[in-house]
Amino acid sequence: MKKLFPSIARTRVMSLASLMLLGSGCANAPDSPEILLERAGILMDRGQEAEAVPFLDRAISAMPENPEVYFQRGLAYERLDLHEKALDDYVACLELNDLRADALNNKAVQLATLKRYDEAIAAFSELVDQDQKNFLGYRNRGLCRFDMQDFDGALQDYSTALKLNPEDSSSWFQRGNVYLAANKLDAAASDYSKALELDPDFAKAWMNRGVVKYRMGQKTTAAEDLTKAQDLDSNIVLPGLDFFSDRDLSSSATEVLSATVWDSCRTLIEKDLGERGFSSLVFVREFPDLHCAEMTGSFDGQSRTVLVTCQQQGQTSVTLPCPDPAVEAGSEQQPCSLLVLRLSDKSGAVAEVAQFEQEWHPNADDGKPVIMKYNL
Repeated sequence: MKKLFPSIARTRVMSLASLMLLGSGCANAPDSPEILLERAGILMDRGQEAEAVPFLDRAISAMPENPEVYFQRGLAYERLDLHEKALDDYVACLELNDLRADALNNKAVQLATLKRYDEAIAAFSELVDQDQKNFLGYRNRGLCRFDMQDFDGALQDYSTALKLNPEDSSSWFQRGNVYLAANKLDAAASDYSKALELDPDFAKAWMNRGVVKYRMGQKTTAAEDLTKAQDLDSNIVLPGLDFFSDRDLSSSATEVLSATVWDSCRTLIEKDLGERGFSSLVFVREFPDLHCAEMTGSFDGQSRTVLVTCQQQGQTSVTLPCPDPAVEAGSEQQPCSLLVLRLSDKSGAVAEVAQFEQEWHPNADDGKPVIMKYNL
């Protein structure tokens, strides 16, 4: 459902003279720092960041007091998903020029990507203090606050962002996510609808509005929204449309966990994982009607993602939320575990833990689907 942390890349101005020097056959002549920087820039324009880094290393050795060289190497490292190194370079750039708003924004983005949310919030706060019309700064700070489950702070930031730029569909979408997490379904549906007015091809907004409508009991229109989402993004995987049918509510009710049953699942999940040595467990995303959730926790001092789901009688597959792509954005993916409960009968009663995998690797396309099927 997320994440939107746009880093700022600056457009380079390249003179014709520089281009002539690059192709003039002077390979044996010593490269000036400026030429090294230009060569690195051309490589980055081609998507060859790994090849650009050595040129930037040499440029930094030649002119260590130039903040622009650190900024450009930070961009290269960021595109290579080397976020710790990118962060170091943006910090170095700011130490040389603390007025670089682009470097400050990118520093905050790296901190958020690394889940150092307190530091990211501080950096985004500094950014909006410098420019109170920076709606992206408010939007991104809101996303960090949302990840820390500070819903009030997130709502305040998104509302400010929308006052500054009411045409930003992503701000409407992300504020809708806060309302959804807080179970304020009418407000969530309204914000998703506004996002779709601005961007009719916003697949995740169709997806989330469908989830809201389903929770509100509007199964027919929920199915329409979810089908639209899947039409726009084939990576969004849905249950069969009969799952949303109102034709036989008593039958469908036996196939979907009620809120009461899901509460009992939560209790069993927390108890079982606690006995296995997990601590600091938090439900990050829950889909009670799809009987699955994503959690975070700590095991042996290491942060982990835990996907939990329920297998119903007679079914050979379960529904899982895909881990958030942002979790996997760094050079090292956060370890993931899988816990599967089994229901004893069609009444939805929980019988036992059916399966647990300490090291589980989801077989999904870069974690893009919001929900996926998993064959047991």
